[in-house]
Amino acid sequence: MHELGLMQNIVDTVLEYARKNSVRKVSKIVVEVGEMSGVVPEALEFCFDVCIKDTALVGAEFEIVRVSAVGKCRACGETFPLLENSFSCPTCNRAEWDLLSGRDLVIKGLEVI
Repeated sequence: MHELGLMQNIVDTVLEYARKNSVRKVSKIVVEVGEMSGVVPEALEFCFDVCIKDTALVGAEFEIVRVSAVGKCRACGETFPLLENSFSCPTCNRAEWDLLSGRDLVIKGLEVI
């Protein structure tokens, strides 16, 4: 489960930010997970409590925002949700596209005191 390593990196990054910016308390961490990132959001969420144990993040809320995989057809220029359309353009039915969103795992925001 590579989500454990990813979550540990998220926790380490947030703790480092908090230390450098004299943050007293992080109350919420918001992470965006793309549909094509290879990350299982439920597994990431499960790892959160394990990774924050005995850290300054105990008690923080963890929110996952799922980001749809969106492609742009190379043939006709149509922008469309990839998974909803079986990876084919709904306008011209071609499967030649560039990925516009849905690949990343990003710390999107923090609520701090």
